[in-house]
Amino acid sequence: MRAGVISVLTVNYQSGEDLRGLIESLRSHATGTDVEVIVTNNSPSEALDFAREERSFPVSIVDSPNVGFGAGINRAFRESRGEIIFIANPDVRINDETFPQARAYLEEHSDVGILLPLLRYPEGDVQLSIRRFYTWPVVMYARSPLRGIGPPPEFFRRYLYEGASRTQPRDVDWGLGAAMFLRRMDVVEAGEIFDERFFLYFEDVDLCYRMWRRGKRVVYCPRIECIHDHRRSSARPISKAGWRHFQSLLKFVAKHRGLPGRPR
Repeated sequence: MRAGVISVLTVNYQSGEDLRGLIESLRSHATGTDVEVIVTNNSPSEALDFAREERSFPVSIVDSPNVGFGAGINRAFRESRGEIIFIANPDVRINDETFPQARAYLEEHSDVGILLPLLRYPEGDVQLSIRRFYTWPVVMYARSPLRGIGPPPEFFRRYLYEGASRTQPRDVDWGLGAAMFLRRMDVVEAGEIFDERFFLYFEDVDLCYRMWRRGKRVVYCPRIECIHDHRRSSARPISKAGWRHFQSLLKFVAKHRGLPGRPR
């Protein structure tokens, strides 16, 4: 472990231009922070030599067959050395205060296992990026082709923390794995961050649930911000992404013997 270093872990799958934008964002806004970037390249036929040319901080490329998002992050984690881990999708961008504020919050709150920033769309609107743990009504509504017709029911708005304050930190059940901060010490004993049985989707739900079970909090801190050019293909039930999401749901239910709530 290298004290003071933030390890940025990301996975590339046919997203080289997005990845270029992430690295440019880090170069512009992580000045004064000791940063390393580890990229698991799940599409090794896609040349990522531009990343190796970056001199302001080290960028390592780990070529791999397409092992999925969770396994890709784990491979990057095993190559990393930072005491703080920042998991970032290639379509995430930071600002000048993202890293200093995240570091300060983690230093001040030793009981926080996962720190979630506020995510904005590129045009500035706030994303609904935090969630309560799934219930069966939420699952049925989320996968229904009738979703989107009329306003969502109250139980689904509650699932999305709709109406919750977007200015004050708060404990949440889980949040999107597109951008999250962790301490190395909170995951190093397991040797991995995500459960690799989840190829795509639910690895973030599972990680947050495991953190809660270990007595660590999952906190959403809106004063820490990132831009996320989110394209949610899994929202369409009849699609390859929708099928992947459903498969991961079944694996989650099998692993935890149902849909657990937040441990008390």
